[in-house]
Amino acid sequence: MSNGIIKKMIERARKYFDSGKYLHSLQIYHRIISEYPGYVDAYSELAYVYTKLGKEGYAEKLLRKALQIEPGNEEVLFLLGTNCLRSKKFDEAIKFLTKLAYLEYPAVHYNLGLAYYYRGDYLEAEAELKKVLSLDPDFPKAVESLAEILIKRESYDEAVDYLKRGIKREPYNHTLYYLLGISFWNLGKLKQAREAIETAIDLEPNKGILWQTCGEILLELGEIEEAERYFNRAISLDKGLVDSFINLGLIHLYRGEDEQARKFFDEAIKIDPKASVKIEEKIKLLRNG
Repeated sequence: MSNGIIKKMIERARKYFDSGKYLHSLQIYHRIISEYPGYVDAYSELAYVYTKLGKEGYAEKLLRKALQIEPGNEEVLFLLGTNCLRSKKFDEAIKFLTKLAYLEYPAVHYNLGLAYYYRGDYLEAEAELKKVLSLDPDFPKAVESLAEILIKRESYDEAVDYLKRGIKREPYNHTLYYLLGISFWNLGKLKQAREAIETAIDLEPNKGILWQTCGEILLELGEIEEAERYFNRAISLDKGLVDSFINLGLIHLYRGEDEQARKFFDEAIKIDPKASVKIEEKIKLLRNG
């Protein structure tokens, strides 16, 4: 089979995929691999189709075969590393992506950073994500991911610095404001934390976790009635927010409304049976406070 014929078949397979005719696309790719097993691009493209169809296991097998044919193929290494990352095989992802680190491609370092992060190696993850931003300050989600790592490492001031820079580039990104609020909160700057979270809510008013977080900050500021409003809004958006139910229970308990408090505590325990321990601890703090 000549390269010209293979290219025409590849083009046809791509057109089928783009038009949603996945079975036709798969058949053509498999035919190419069967008739020309050394054509690595066919493995990569077929793996991509399987990945899009949610069949990462098939994709990984194809990519490993392609790597046997061309052990240094950069595209195959990247796709295999990314596939392993998606499949939560973090050691494998790091092994493949590290072989490409010398290329200084932002996408390589970003995925490598995520693999380190999910493996719990925060220092290595931080270094990789800082590398991404040095190569491309506008790389999607790099600031968010780095800020999450810095918050994990309790480097809140540094997180604030990166988040402020990120907000200058993406002023309508609610996640950046949310993480900024979390950072300020941990620094004890409650008013700034509230402002940041409220901005996040303005940008994305339908995320319950934002309302819950702001409610918790308001509680610390002593604004109980306002906090109650935020917690009620949180559970109206997301019935799974255990902490909002617990905090509403505590607010009612603080007011002496024991029956109403118990309803919220029971709801929290329905969602998460382990919540009972947290409830007991918070009730002790409330009574001792």
